[in-house]
Amino acid sequence: MEVSTNKTDRTGFNISRLPPELQRQLTDVYQDNQIDDALEVNHIYLGDARELLSKIQPNTVALSIWSPPYFVGKEYESYLSFEDWQQLLSTVIALHFSIIKPGGFLVINIADILVFKDAAIPKIQAEVVSNRRSPVTREDVLRAMAAHPDYNRYQIAKLLGCSEQTVDRRLNGNNIRGGKYETQTRVKVVGGLIEEWGLKADFYMYDRRVWIKDAAWENSRWHSLSYKSVDEFEYLYVFWKPGVTNVTFVQPE
Repeated sequence: MEVSTNKTDRTGFNISRLPPELQRQLTDVYQDNQIDDALEVNHIYLGDARELLSKIQPNTVALSIWSPPYFVGKEYESYLSFEDWQQLLSTVIALHFSIIKPGGFLVINIADILVFKDAAIPKIQAEVVSNRRSPVTREDVLRAMAAHPDYNRYQIAKLLGCSEQTVDRRLNGNNIRGGKYETQTRVKVVGGLIEEWGLKADFYMYDRRVWIKDAAWENSRWHSLSYKSVDEFEYLYVFWKPGVTNVTFVQPE
């Protein structure tokens, strides 16, 4: 397919001066289809990004930086399922492509770890020694059994001053009574998803940066003494829309 155009964009860039292969790749990117009811510039709009982004003039935004819900159990995102969350982010990323200028950037600020309840995870109860209600140890039980080989579990428990259940758990582990009752928490790394959604929208990963912040897990619903649902870092995923990037350096006065 041959592409022939003399179209020049707002920056004075003439696509017809590019090699034919680049013309074929970038013609659709540089299309400048204006919309009649576009949002006005220099105004603040409050609403759903999935509805407002489509009302921005194409190829007019040089840089978009935004921070979506992290899906870590905060109140304002509690209505979202994992599938809802994925659909929300992938849709908003895709809607950015038409409005970003060729050569412009989309930056997503997000934590790299997300967590959510997953009923498929086996309910395994770990043994936390510091949280034991009874000081009786496995060694105590074994010594009592050696000294009284004819005692059953209930008699050993009475001898040690603990419950029969404690004796059973010391001998056979915490999961012999069914393990945990609550649905377990699943951990998933976000980076691969963000990159995948960016590529599907025709963006290209340009960079990733890390910055340190206050511990995000402190206000997470799924934080416990032994489990941190979010780390102390956040990440900036930088995506590039194919095109000529114009960089202007401003000299200090």
